[in-house]
Amino acid sequence: MKKRIITAVVLAAVLLPLVILDHHKYPLVGHLFLAVGIIFSIIASFEIMSLFSKQHPSLGILRLLVPFMSGTLVYTIYLATTQGLSISDPAEASIVYHLLTMGLFILYVVIALGHAVFARNSSGNDMMASILTLTYCGLLLGFVINIRFLEPFSDQDFVYFRGGRSFGYLYAIVFATDTFAYFIGSKFGRRKLCPEISLKKSVEGAIAGLIAGSIFGVAAVFLFKIARPVGTKEVLFTILVSFFVSMLLSFAVQVGDLVASKIKRTYDVKDFGKIFPGHGGVLDRFDSLIFSGAVYYIIVLFVKVIYIWSA
Repeated sequence: MKKRIITAVVLAAVLLPLVILDHHKYPLVGHLFLAVGIIFSIIASFEIMSLFSKQHPSLGILRLLVPFMSGTLVYTIYLATTQGLSISDPAEASIVYHLLTMGLFILYVVIALGHAVFARNSSGNDMMASILTLTYCGLLLGFVINIRFLEPFSDQDFVYFRGGRSFGYLYAIVFATDTFAYFIGSKFGRRKLCPEISLKKSVEGAIAGLIAGSIFGVAAVFLFKIARPVGTKEVLFTILVSFFVSMLLSFAVQVGDLVASKIKRTYDVKDFGKIFPGHGGVLDRFDSLIFSGAVYYIIVLFVKVIYIWSA
């Protein structure tokens, strides 16, 4: 427990300033956060590829190559988020950048599949291992990392997406979902949710986490000013929409946790890695955030495209 607390304090001391401080005012903050994010992606990819390699040694060089690929995907998503290639038309830019990301992802998948085809003693499991890692630690984790660089569409908009505020909103949902699912499940849980994955998770705990995550999410929308309603109708509309969006994200939190647990159960390990004493690896520490963060990023992306096309 002592190691776990110390690690959590150190992580908070390192990450919180990088999330909270304005990267426009202090550009170094943005560069450092991006660097840390890319490093996390590479480490997470190496953790999971090392896990796969124990049962599938034919993965060979992909154990080292796929983490590099994941890191470059994170950087490409950064370009898509910040529009760092300076395309003048914003609608065209959004499409071009994300097509670039998907094109790079497809190229990496082709390379990984090609290696599996020509490697000795390889199987379909080798192919799936590389694709899963690129998706999980490259695309999904890349979306989460680049929430930090989200910007509001304009200062006058009803919704005000921004990196630090968005992370505050997401962590409120993650915290509420995990906390209430655990305590309510421990106290009142009777029906097992996924006994083949985890004997501790219950249906009652999952429902409690879903409700709590939705309620905390609504509160966080107002606390972090993700939405800025004016008048009773807009306030009621904000409460309704944010409740269902937060419920979707809370559901994604629990799915992310179950996905990570399923992989670990399949390969009979307790943790993906040991980089964070008391917590495990990168994926162990951030598994609940990866799916919910990716869903949030995609929601913002769709809202942005609709906003641009309707302007």
